[in-house]
Amino acid sequence: MDGDGGEAVEPRGRGATGIDLPAVLTRLDGEPSEQRAAVNRIRTAIDERDGAAGCAPTVPKLRSLLERPEIDFRETVAACLADLAAEAPTDVAPSTGSIVAVARDDPDRPMTGELLRCLAAVAAERPDVVVDHTVAIADVLEQRSDYDTDGLDALAHVSRVDPTALEPAVSVLKAALSAAPAENGRPALRALGRLARSEGDLGSLAFVSHAAALVDHENPAVRHEAIGCLGDVAHHDPAAVESVTAELGTALSCDDPDTRAAAAVTIARIAAGTETAVDPVRRQLLSLLADDHAHVRANACVALGHGGVEAAEPRLADLASRDPAPNVRDRASWAAGRLS
Repeated sequence: MDGDGGEAVEPRGRGATGIDLPAVLTRLDGEPSEQRAAVNRIRTAIDERDGAAGCAPTVPKLRSLLERPEIDFRETVAACLADLAAEAPTDVAPSTGSIVAVARDDPDRPMTGELLRCLAAVAAERPDVVVDHTVAIADVLEQRSDYDTDGLDALAHVSRVDPTALEPAVSVLKAALSAAPAENGRPALRALGRLARSEGDLGSLAFVSHAAALVDHENPAVRHEAIGCLGDVAHHDPAAVESVTAELGTALSCDDPDTRAAAAVTIARIAAGTETAVDPVRRQLLSLLADDHAHVRANACVALGHGGVEAAEPRLADLASRDPAPNVRDRASWAAGRLS
């Protein structure tokens, strides 16, 4: 007997996901009403039985349906592909080109959000498959009414394997960061930071001010990305970050030791290019030599050494011989030697 909408009611317990996969595959090749019922059946299997991985064999047929603009249930198809990509990204990866092409045809429709979610899931596992589509993804993001974090995530994942491939997307990453720093900051800053570290072309470095505004964000992940991005830019061009050293002082005073340690690393990179950069945070760095956490003390040693802070030499010499942590002793010894 058929259920509502012509969808067959299947017995429970059929296969790993309770879905009659051969029947669904057959219906995906049928008339539009049969195809719709099959897609709904896949949607139900994913939603109710956590069966996305078991539905992976349907991906090629779902892709074919996605490529047909006359079909009015493509948003459901796109959502299925996105969920399948989250569970079985290698199965969806061969469909990347088609997914990008459909998204590019109509960037601002709701379905495109699902397609970007799909691309982000594929890129998380197989960034090498998505890298050739960077320009197209950036074009889609640029044309959407608001920046999509899934699309930004896809670009950030690509930056793991080929940061310079993001050069055509730099303007989009900067615009997304400027439009909504807190919401878009993590993927945008991660991608921009990796590009900076690779010596790629970042164009204007005005986005540094947006990153600096996030170094004391309440979300640790956001502030760590901001501090890390500033460090990456400083590695490439210390002078470009020197003006925001004072803002990093708030991170040096953060309750989170990892934030303090990361901020000290970034300040060290800035100071490596210009010693006077540590002037606004000199006292804070000196106080961090007594921090309870070894990695904070170690990084403060490096920042003071690069900053040429002679007042730190006696304390550094003491740490070099007496600190219980080997990494602190090593870095204190290096910094003291640099100052002597």
